[in-house]
Amino acid sequence: MFRKASLYCAVIAGALAVAACSRKAALDDAAPLAYVPTDTPYVFANREPLPEAAMARWRAQMAQAWPLLLPIFDQTATQLAGEAPQASRWIKAILDEVRQRTTPEQWREIGLDSKLRSAFYGVGALPVLRVELADAAAFKAAFERIEKASGSTLATTQMGTQEVRTITAGDAIILLAIEPHHFVLAAVPADANDMVKQLVLGLERPNQSLADSDALAAFERSKGYLPYGSGWLDSKRLLALIDMPKGGGTLSPEQATCNAEREAIAAKLPRLALGYTRLDATRMDVHMRLELEPTLAKALAALGSGMPGAPAADALLDFGIAVPVLKARDFLVAQAEAVAKAPFQCKELVGLNESFAEAKTSLDRTIPPPFADLTGLRLVLDQFTMPTDFKAELPTDLSGSLLVGSNSPAFLVGLAQMSAPPLQNLRLNPDGKPVALPTDALGSAAAKFDVQAAMGPKALGIAIGPQAIAGLSSA
Repeated sequence: MFRKASLYCAVIAGALAVAACSRKAALDDAAPLAYVPTDTPYVFANREPLPEAAMARWRAQMAQAWPLLLPIFDQTATQLAGEAPQASRWIKAILDEVRQRTTPEQWREIGLDSKLRSAFYGVGALPVLRVELADAAAFKAAFERIEKASGSTLATTQMGTQEVRTITAGDAIILLAIEPHHFVLAAVPADANDMVKQLVLGLERPNQSLADSDALAAFERSKGYLPYGSGWLDSKRLLALIDMPKGGGTLSPEQATCNAEREAIAAKLPRLALGYTRLDATRMDVHMRLELEPTLAKALAALGSGMPGAPAADALLDFGIAVPVLKARDFLVAQAEAVAKAPFQCKELVGLNESFAEAKTSLDRTIPPPFADLTGLRLVLDQFTMPTDFKAELPTDLSGSLLVGSNSPAFLVGLAQMSAPPLQNLRLNPDGKPVALPTDALGSAAAKFDVQAAMGPKALGIAIGPQAIAGLSSA
């Protein structure tokens, strides 16, 4: 699970920067962000509780989904009973504790509340999850009930005044602590000393935290993110921490080569940013940005975007992807040729040399139509209500569309007509006008739906339901 030496040294090295020697007073000393080092390589946190309007909508949705999800969870626990009996008992005990909790008041009975903040972050390279508690005593009591019901009590150790539960998992130790205001879950190497454990548990505070520096708020302003959940992954810094020599020792030539090659890969994708741009009772928008090395970004931008249609502002689901097959093939071949000219020397990475060589051999072949003509896909779901018995019934208010971008949509129509005889009399012109599909081409289950198709110069579309059909021509 962990490369013990590298992760251990990452925390020890990071301790010099984050140890609380003369810690500043935080703006909010009890906030999860007050425990997050300002130089953390990764973090995702909410500075403010989620909006009540959004939470109320989610609760209403979960009230419908919960009866469907519970049997799935129960079945999972039962299936695990043979190969992982202890995990099975824990899952069953947790489910029994939360099964009937559907209101905010019932969740507060076990110390949880929707108006809480949390943070997932790294202390050095080591992962930590910190969640605010509405009532630590109630949460601890619920935890102990789950322990008792599972028939297994976790090992405990005392660190100062803090009781810490531990789980050994291979060469790692999972630490669980129920503090006066927070629940903390962290992972450390099996040979980690007390200083490392105190750092990840927050018993030793960072010299400067994200609460002190306001760095997360500044990050949100720069990206246009809301304070309800945002963060980043700095791959360059994370790898630098992992690759740091243990105890300040020197690297061997082989280690130095491996570190340089791994960090060169990370430099191609230096940072991932993520955050909400809208969150209210009617809509949730999440933005994710993968930053690229400039030369790589320029090469990818040259592929262009062949995504058909346009974003649907009020759709339940709108998923689109550009698939410029021939341009993407040429891009990947160029990457394989670059690796062939300067192959990896690190033993951990030499397998990539063979993988790129095999990929180049496969990609150099001619790609036949219709795959060579593909440029993109877009799937839109406008309306959908889950029936009471999803296994036996189909929804009656289904509305959505599928668009396939292609340099030769007429060829796609021809293939469909060859494989499905009921479509042989279908006549589609490249004018975007919808044409009803024959009912005998849909099968008995879908025959009750109105399904129409349309073709444009560079796209083929299929729509089901009146709302989607009305927008098919413009799409």
